[in-house]
This record gives sequence, structure tokens and C-alpha cells, in this order.
Amino acid sequence: MEEWKMAKLGVMVVGPGWVAGEHIKSYVQNPNTEVRVIAGMIPEDKGRADKYMAQYGFKCEYTDNFEKALDRKDIDIVAVCTINSMHAPQGLAAIEAGKHTFVEKPLCLTFEQLKKLKKATERKKVKTQVGHVCRWYPALVGLKQFVDSGGIGEVFYAESDYWHEIKGAWKVKKDTGGSALLMGGCHSVDMLRWMVGEQHEVKEVCAFSNKPAWRKYYEYDPTIAFVCKFDNGVVGKVATSLECNMPYVFHLQVNGTKGAIRNNGMFSTERFPFARDFMKIPADYPDDWNVSHHPFPEEVAYFVDCVVQNRESHLSFPRAYKTYELIFAAELSAAEGRIVKLPLK
Repeated sequence: MEEWKMAKLGVMVVGPGWVAGEHIKSYVQNPNTEVRVIAGMIPEDKGRADKYMAQYGFKCEYTDNFEKALDRKDIDIVAVCTINSMHAPQGLAAIEAGKHTFVEKPLCLTFEQLKKLKKATERKKVKTQVGHVCRWYPALVGLKQFVDSGGIGEVFYAESDYWHEIKGAWKVKKDTGGSALLMGGCHSVDMLRWMVGEQHEVKEVCAFSNKPAWRKYYEYDPTIAFVCKFDNGVVGKVATSLECNMPYVFHLQVNGTKGAIRNNGMFSTERFPFARDFMKIPADYPDDWNVSHHPFPEEVAYFVDCVVQNRESHLSFPRAYKTYELIFAAELSAAEGRIVKLPLK
């Protein structure tokens, strides 16, 4: 008997930059997908697309007309990997065209865009996912399972910090980069909500930000910190600094009644009563800013499985809504110098 094989899902990758290279590689390697179009935004993108095709051993169409390519019937998945300001409009266009849509972080730059993306996803009933790749690091997956299984008891405090020097061109501009939380800190905001439990909603947030005088090219405050309170009483904290003069740091701390986790280590009086210090998990942790270190193949494979199995991603646009709502609430708090209640109106 001839073995039945599922037809491959056609993929269009938009914006063949540095991060897109990891997406392209992941879709080429995935047995259920085929990259059929690479869409560029600027003249240099043609050469970048050719480089990726040669590097990963495949051929596909290149276009500079993203909107027209959305009409193709053989495109099932659109992966938006352009600069931040293009994420929401291109993501919305892909959804409206009936395509399953992956958008790199940040999902959007404004609260109005966030609401439109959520509504469009629910109305068109397509699969969506935002690229918070840290959820696929093996160390963090293991720590999340440890917390959920009661390994540190009842959680009462959590913090996640993103300290990474980011500068240059569009990244420091408000209309293209967005803000410190949108440019990079969104990884930590997502991690905070994931570790506390996404079933719990933040009810209020208080934030402060600043712009040090030694680097004047940022159009937004590159340092921001906020404290928030969840509906179950957990206190959370996120700090982000993009102008810091230091190596990359992704910091995580979750405290519970029977232990704690710190970065890639765990301590539990419940499970390991004789332990005298945090036990390190010998697995990959987000301790390097280089995208080649990030678990993109696992992230992409999960999204493809959601499409194939017709199930919602745990990072679908509707489910990521609360992460970005918290970001916009924190930015409002810092700008107006007051505690902001959630949900936002």
C-alpha cells in the first residue's frame, strides 16, 4: 500500500533580515513546510534572499510586492520578520488574506493595533503566534514545569529583567523601534506572565523610566522598570535597559513558599530538602543575544503543529494580548507618573 503523505504547507517569509534567516532555516528543515516566497522591503533584500537560498539549499520566488503575494493560493503561512513598525500592518494584512500568521516580537507598537490584531484573528479564525522564543529554551521549559508541579510551593513574587545594549538606525527611533519594552523587554514581560500563570491577570502597574544624558540618540526612554500586582496577589517586577554598558543578561527569579528558581537554577525545600544552594539545570538558557543561539526550530515547529492539528498556540495574538496590554499600561504609568489599572479601555 502506498504511504499517504500530507501536502506541505506553503510559507512566505517577509523581510529577509538577520532573524528571518533563522525562520527560513527552520521552515526549510521542517518536514511539513516549504518556503515558496521571500518578500523584501528594500533593494538590499534581494541579495539577502539569494544568500539564504544558497545557504540552505532551496529555491523560491522573490518579490518586492508583499501585498500581491498574499493572493497566492499556495501560501498557507506568513512569517513577518520585518522592522517593528511593519509587524502590525503586515500581520493584519496576512490575517485578512486568510493566512496563518506568525509575527516576530513585538506584535505591535500601539494599543489600537493590538486590539485590531486580536479581533481580526478571532474573526478570520486563522492560527497566529507572536515570536517570544524564550518559551522554547530547554532550561526555561523545565523550570516552568517545576513551578507548575508545585516544586517551589505557592508563588508570591516573580521578576524578569532584560538588560541588553541595543542601538542603531531604526531601533532607537520611536516610530520604528517603539520603546524599550517593545524593542526587547517584551521577552521579560512575557516570561513574567508565563511563570506566574497566564490564567492570572495583572490588575495594576506602576512604572518609572529615564533617558541618561550620555546617549542622546534614543527617541524614547531606554530604561524602564515596573512593579505590578496580579489578581492572585503575586507581585511582579520587570526592568529593561537598552543603553546599559555590559554583556547581555536575561534575569529570572520566582519565589515560592517552598523554594525558588533563579535564572537556570532551582531550589526546593519540598523536593530537595538537603540542598544548600540552587541546582543548575544543564540545558540551554537565554544567556546570549545572538539569534543563532535561540531555539527557533522548536518555536516554528510548534506553530506549524498548531496549524496542522488545528489548535490554538499558547502565544496566539488573543492570548498574547494581556502581555502587550501590560506593556502599554506600564508605559502609560511611566509617562503620566501614576498607577494604572487594568484592563485598559
